[in-house]
Amino acid sequence: METIDLHGLTLEKAQEKVAQFLEGAYRNQQPIVRIIHGQGKHSEVFPVIKSFVRHWLQESDFAREKIAMVFRGEDGSPYTVPNPGETVVVLKVPGMEDLLQTQPSLSFEEEEERESRRNSKAIRAERLRTSRRRGPRSK
Repeated sequence: METIDLHGLTLEKAQEKVAQFLEGAYRNQQPIVRIIHGQGKHSEVFPVIKSFVRHWLQESDFAREKIAMVFRGEDGSPYTVPNPGETVVVLKVPGMEDLLQTQPSLSFEEEEERESRRNSKAIRAERLRTSRRRGPRSK
């Protein structure tokens, strides 16, 4: 899977790199690509580059013509484990119809890691709810 990492780039540079990367992947008939944009924790107000990437993958002419599917990192994909700092894109290249029909399953280790993350997130949420119900602890 081809990957581009946008960490450390300005918005303008990221816009240019994403367009070039996806055009190149489409030309080279790479059906699945990963865009690593980060979670946006270093942005002042909201995740600037992440927001741009997600918006561009929905609204651009390139997206309407050449993108079959987009998997948000928070939700994971058939090709990767959940990661809010990335987006996986499936391009409309010859033969990709078969690829969409037979999506690869995750390895045992990857599936175990995904389930572990899901469980630990649920446990943290439950602890937070419980602590809020109890109120502040007195000494």
